[in-house]
Amino acid sequence: MDWDVARKHCIERDWKWTLELIVAFQKEMEELKDENVKLKRQLALRSQLKR
Repeated sequence: MDWDVARKHCIERDWKWTLELIVAFQKEMEELKDENVKLKRQLALRSQLKR
């Protein structure tokens, strides 16, 4: 999702509650991406240790 476009759209229409949701969703998505990277690294490390 293009967060900047969505944020601009909400600002133009003065949709404050929607803007707050976008900010919260963007933060959650970043946290999920970070967790995904962490889990992939752990998986790669485990597979290397099993060799």
